[in-house]
Amino acid sequence: MKFDMHVHTSYSERCGWMKPDRLIKHAIEKKLDGLAVTDHDTIDGAMEVFDIVKDQQFELDIIIGEEITTDRGEVLAYFIDREIKPGPFLDVLSEIRQSGGISAIPHPFDRIRKGFLGTEKVLGEVDAIEVLNSRCLFNSKALDLCQDRKKPMLGGSDAHFYQEVGRAWTECFAEPRTCILEGRTRIGGGLSNPGYLALTKGVKVWRKVISGSV
Repeated sequence: MKFDMHVHTSYSERCGWMKPDRLIKHAIEKKLDGLAVTDHDTIDGAMEVFDIVKDQQFELDIIIGEEITTDRGEVLAYFIDREIKPGPFLDVLSEIRQSGGISAIPHPFDRIRKGFLGTEKVLGEVDAIEVLNSRCLFNSKALDLCQDRKKPMLGGSDAHFYQEVGRAWTECFAEPRTCILEGRTRIGGGLSNPGYLALTKGVKVWRKVISGSV
């Protein structure tokens, strides 16, 4: 089963663009088996995608996820049953576990966007590391680290626009949660056009302008 483990919808208030229904359409067109919807600090987008798929009986598995802001950087949460609020890193990890979820560090060594402070020091605290992010030019260090430390690995597009969906993925050969925790995943895909990152910055500026914050 092929999952894009990192996508954003329009519910990511500062930078999201994709409407949940159209996201589903593109995922199916890309022949994905599932999506992890990981909006910034909210699960509203993930819940809407989940509900649409369930109501319309699409053959697409949806993982409820969230990309949560912490004092060390962002943390991905998967399989959670409630929204996790931003906060100190260790507190966020505790909340993820209490909600039944698992955790991963996204784009840990990114030098253009936010990376993560001290990935090696907290490697034992998280369940997995994102080693292929289609918007990140610095994936190789994360891959080397996980291969050296035998850490479970994930791949995801970090899509903010429809054309990016499925650009990177995680293959699971059994139930996804179990595969991830046991490190039985295979990563595939590649990088997106860097222009999409520039478009995201434009969306952020536009949102600030229409909100009157600039």
